[in-house]
Amino acid sequence: MDQPGLNAAVPFRFACHRCGHCCTGGAGFVWVEEDELAGLARAKGVGEAEFVRDYVKRVTDPKSGRPRLSLRERESGGSGGPCALLEGTNHCSVYRARPRHCSQFPFWPSVLEDPAAFERARAVCPGIAVEAEPERRSEAFARLEALYREVDAFVERAQPVCIVRGVCCRFEEAGHELYATALEADYAADRHPDAPEPEAEGRCPYHQGGLCTAREGRPLGCRTYFCDKRTESVLQEAHEYFLRRVREIERDCGYPVAYGRFPALLEARGIGATKAKE
Repeated sequence: MDQPGLNAAVPFRFACHRCGHCCTGGAGFVWVEEDELAGLARAKGVGEAEFVRDYVKRVTDPKSGRPRLSLRERESGGSGGPCALLEGTNHCSVYRARPRHCSQFPFWPSVLEDPAAFERARAVCPGIAVEAEPERRSEAFARLEALYREVDAFVERAQPVCIVRGVCCRFEEAGHELYATALEADYAADRHPDAPEPEAEGRCPYHQGGLCTAREGRPLGCRTYFCDKRTESVLQEAHEYFLRRVREIERDCGYPVAYGRFPALLEARGIGATKAKE
């Protein structure tokens, strides 16, 4: 998995979460080159002139001062807001033909070279995973490990029943998703560095053959979720309490903060990474 971010001024890994955050907010421009217009028009199912009329504007590049083409926003005026080509919150209607400016994010020269630009990108994109310093990781991991022991003891006292169906890990069947912090994903990746590709798109790579292969490193969301309705409310309350405790560890240790879908966080760390999609 190619990770040019590891050589950046602020080293990082990246895997797209398909959250749509980069397409829905912030100020700036999405540059479109002349040679990209025909492909974009075909992907949208319209003629090139119609595509330019409805989806492209001509603006002045604030860096070079020369006129350039940029995608429009849904709302007229300004230089921010959801991209006009975005359907809903996270579906790009021209994804396979999207401009190079989109497909190369976050590996733009500015993000790779300028720490300030990197922080602006990280504030938008949960798929950017900062490489924490070894000393910081060691301290945070030790505290997280102790917290997990406390979580497991609480769950044991609550006595929820698990019939080991594995449905909770087949997210498309359970109708939910598993979220975690960057600290938890780093801990899981450190404790369980090897995992095959997920058995289905969007699933955790550690869920194989109906079983969890990463019990030691599994995140808080796994530890506090049970199908047992008798203990559902008490474990939900416990989850929020212990999540605040995880956040305390992050703050105390100065750990890089991020929160997102656990499988995507793992992919950003090279765990169960799927082959690049065309």
